[in-house]
Amino acid sequence: MRHLLTTLLLLSVMAPVGPQPRALTAFSAPVPVAAALFGSAKVYVCISRESVAYHSDPECKGLGKCTHIVRKVTTSVAEKLGKRACKTCM
Repeated sequence: MRHLLTTLLLLSVMAPVGPQPRALTAFSAPVPVAAALFGSAKVYVCISRESVAYHSDPECKGLGKCTHIVRKVTTSVAEKLGKRACKTCM
């Protein structure tokens, strides 16, 4: 129950990427390694139970399969949500 409340709290404070996240081309470059290691890099997460990874590229084919809300968060938040780095774009 505590994990669920923490997850809901994290999701309530994150700003949504928007209805068309694939239109963002300024963020198509891979996340810098140092920022990813320290959890301060911004990554994209599909907010669903089935998703398992976070993505550096909003046009990643793995993220393209998402039928739920996509949010932009830090890597540390994505990992707290139980996500791992995408094997394709990270």
